[in-house]
Formats: sequence, structure tokens, C-alpha cells
Amino acid sequence: MSNIFLLYKTEIRKILAKKSVWAAMAVSIVLVLLTGLANLSADGHTAYVKEQETRLTALSGSPMDDAFLESFKDEMDQQIAGNPAFFDKLAAYDPGAVYQNAAGQIGKAALYDFLYSVVRDRGKAAAVTSDEFHAAMREDIINDSTELGASAEELDTWLEIYDGTEKPMVYSYALAYLRVLGILYIIGWALILNISVALAGIFADEKTWRTDAMILSSRNGRLPVCIAKIAAGSTIAAAETVLLLGLCLGEMFFIYGTAGWNALIQNVIPVSPWNITAGTMMLIYIALAILAGILFAMTNTLLSLLTESAVATMAIHAASILVGTFSIPGKLGVISKLWQLRPTMVLYAGTFRNTFRYGTMNNVEASVLLYSACIIISAALLMASYKKTQIKSR
Repeated sequence: MSNIFLLYKTEIRKILAKKSVWAAMAVSIVLVLLTGLANLSADGHTAYVKEQETRLTALSGSPMDDAFLESFKDEMDQQIAGNPAFFDKLAAYDPGAVYQNAAGQIGKAALYDFLYSVVRDRGKAAAVTSDEFHAAMREDIINDSTELGASAEELDTWLEIYDGTEKPMVYSYALAYLRVLGILYIIGWALILNISVALAGIFADEKTWRTDAMILSSRNGRLPVCIAKIAAGSTIAAAETVLLLGLCLGEMFFIYGTAGWNALIQNVIPVSPWNITAGTMMLIYIALAILAGILFAMTNTLLSLLTESAVATMAIHAASILVGTFSIPGKLGVISKLWQLRPTMVLYAGTFRNTFRYGTMNNVEASVLLYSACIIISAALLMASYKKTQIKSR
């Protein structure tokens, strides 16, 4: 065991000694930070974002009943009445933008945007009743499920879960978590690239440096080395995942605050049928991301052994990025269901909009089971393949 631990530390040092690993991680960090700043630019300057956080956090915990919605409309009407010249001119140019602009002026743009994301009508968003709002949210879930291709039985299962949530829905300011979802997809792609750069040569480099002969000729060298490489690759993948997600969450919490951790998920993803909080959603995303990162590490390590080429390994993973962008129609049944479980799709807002069922499991449970099985199978293949590896002539 001590020999394996020494080999493990050696493999970690070898990976971290590569300048390309640090360069790829630096690019990913900058990309995550810039994306977060782009969100801030779209939402307004820092002072306005903080003002909005203060105003809407004060409303958090309030049920979205008729009194809540009418009070919001009255505030906007008062703002419009206080500046008739501006709003009359705006109405002549773009009638739908009147209440949207008024909501922004009173520091409640995020609330207006949330209502609009459900009712899909700028005028209606300012005058919707509680019953209309909740009916529109439920209808959006049905339409989203139909577009995905879920069966009527699958939809009914999810609607039963959604109908069990509290009505009227309790409002909570949770803009930080919404903005995190917009960056998760980028983090997923960055992880594929970073892990590939770090681990593509984990076995292939041994052949390039001609150190494979020494390892393969050792009577007890193969298994400890293989286990050490698997452990080192998984550690690097998990560390990179935690670093990027931690950086993303830290930046969004700094900009938008941490309010909304205990908010119902519909405050973040209105078309989600899940009955969980935004905080639980983030913890699930973190767990899925770490598991997906380890899966990327295992596939990279296996490809590095089989292809004996770091370039080939990176090329195959680059191709997986392109393949992952394609969608498969829901009418293809099992194939469509399995395609929805691909890592680049799981690290996305669509995870909590997926109304497919996998037997008695939801998509998150199915993803955990599938990724875990793939990791175990990859590890077994690695050890079996490395055991049979022969020293080739130079």
C-alpha cells in the first residue's frame, strides 16, 4: 500500500509539472470569470444589482398570490405615473417595454423577468393573476415535456410531484443560482478539455519517454502503477471540477448574494417539475460534476493506454465535444433517453427539466448509476489491458 501511495504522489507531480495543464486551467478560469462579468454587464452596474438584491430579498418568503402580484403592479403604475413624458414616448415606440422599464426603475427587474419567463407576454407579465401564473407554469411544464418526447405516463408522474409543491408558490430572490446555470454548460466543456490536456499522456508519455519498458518488466510493477495512475487522474479531475465550480459559485454569490438557497427550484427554473430547493439543486450539480469529471478522467486514461498517443486521445475527446452538441428526437425512445444522460447535457439547466423516467428512477439517479458503472468498467478494462501490455521493440 505504501508503494502505491508513493507512486500516486509521483503521478500527481508528473501531471502538475506540465505547463499545458496550468495553461488550460488558466484559460478556463478566465473564461468562467469573464462569463460571470458578462452576466453583471447584462443585469446592470454593481450598485443596481445590489439595490435589486435588497429590494427583492425583502419580498422573499411571500406567497405569489393576487395581493403580491397586484402590489407589484401598483408599484410599477406609480413609477409610470410619476414620469408620464418618458413612458408615453416609450409606449409609442414599444408598448411592451413600458412595464419592463418601470420594473427596472424600481429595482425589481428580476421579478418582472421571472413573471415574463412564465407567461411569455410582456404586457401580461405586469397584470397576471395568481391563478393565471400558476396555470401558465404548469402548462409550460407540459409543453416542455411534450417537446422533449416524454410519454404521457412519464409526464403524469412528474406532474404529480409538481402538484405536490406549495401553492401559491413562495417567491424568493435567487438570481445567483440562475446565473450559475448559465455558466455550468461552459464548465462542462472546459472540464473535458482540461482533463484531456492533463491526462491524455498519462500512459502514452511512458512510451514516448521509454519508461514503459522498466515498468512492464517489473514483476510487481504493473498493478500498483496502474492503480496509482487511475487514482491520480481521478484526483486531478475532481480537483479541477471543484475549483471551477467553486470559482463560479463564489463569483456569483459575491455579485448577486447568497439569497435563495432554500428557495423552491421553480424560482430558478420555472419549468422544472422537481420539488426541491435551489440549494439542493446546486449540491446535486456539484456531485454530478465531480462524478462526470472522474468519468472523463477514466476514459482519457483508458484511451491513453489503448492508443499509446496523447494526440489521438485529445482528438477523440475533442470529437466528443462536437458530438455532444447534437440532439436526438424524443421519438427514438430508449436512444433519446440515454442521450439525455450524456455529461454535457447533465451539467445544464435541462437536468431539472428532463421528464423522462428510467424505470423507477429519475434522470439524476440514472446518471449516477450509469456514470458509476462506466467508471468501474473503465477501471477494470484499464487494469486488464495494462496487465496484458507487452514491451514493443524500439
